Amino acid sequence: MNGNKLTEGPIMKNMLLFALPMMAGNFLQQIYNIADTLIVGRFIGSGALAAVGSAYTLMTFLTSLIIGLCMGSGALFFQMVRSRTD
Repeated sequence: MNGNKLTEGPIMKNMLLFALPMMAGNFLQQIYNIADTLIVGRFIGSGALAAVGSAYTLMTFLTSLIIGLCMGSGALFFQMVRSRTD
C-alpha cells in the first residue's frame, strides 16, 4: 500500500493534512446546526428551538464518544494484527 508516512517529513504539515478531514467535518456540522437553528427558530417557534439546542449538545457528545471508541479500538486491532504478522 502506497501512501504518506506520518513519521517522515515535516511534522506540522503531516499533522495538518491528517486533521483536515476532521476539521472540515466539524465545520460542516456547525453550518448544519446554524441552518437548523435559523429554520426552526424562524418557522416553528421557541419550544422547538430549545429542543434543537439541547439535542445538539447530546448528539455532539455521543458522536464524539463513538468516534473516540472507534479510534481506540482501531489502534488496538492494528496492534493485534501486527503482532500476529511479525
